[in-house]
Amino acid sequence: MEIKSETIMGAWRSSLRYVFESGEDFTDENNRVCREVLNLVIEVKNPKNDITRAVEILNSFKKWVYPPLDEIADLILSRKLSPTYSYSYGPRLFNFHNTINQIDNFLIPLLKRNSFSRRGIVLVWNPTQDSNIYKRDVPGLISIYFKVRKKRLNATIVVRSNDLFFGWPANLYQLFVLQDYIGKKLGYKTGSLTTFSNSAHIFKDQFEDIQKVISD
Repeated sequence: MEIKSETIMGAWRSSLRYVFESGEDFTDENNRVCREVLNLVIEVKNPKNDITRAVEILNSFKKWVYPPLDEIADLILSRKLSPTYSYSYGPRLFNFHNTINQIDNFLIPLLKRNSFSRRGIVLVWNPTQDSNIYKRDVPGLISIYFKVRKKRLNATIVVRSNDLFFGWPANLYQLFVLQDYIGKKLGYKTGSLTTFSNSAHIFKDQFEDIQKVISD
């Protein structure tokens, strides 16, 4: 299934509604009832106009502590591991396995050399750390692709497990922040943001709040 929208809010509401109405239920390893759709593609064509809106709505519920925008951004741009998280994306992108800065030393030079390159991929999943059947806290975001088309930098993330209500808004904001960082280095405006979620899901204990979002 593919969902396309001009805005973050349009994409979020449409995807939540689709999973709510069409997903299949099961009880996951944490004993939560999960409603899931496999292999969901969500494309936001012009995310800049309302990039923070979904995060602001989650904060407005005041039922949980949702990270502020600067903390969400720091998790993908900072080279240092946050002391409050078991992993963060920034160190894996800017110092993968203590070996390579995938953004500044590979991706940006690659797209400067050939803006039409199809090799603009960076990885988050690290098999030496994450391919361990006894380890529970591993990244949901697996890889990110960047392509320059029509003088705009477009970005796509592959997510193995995506909580569409609580996690997707933060993922989109992080992706936009990284896209903006790279776009400024290359001299391109930001383009579309796309997520490919292998498991796009919501939880039964979220249903009441989800209905408030999709009914607005």
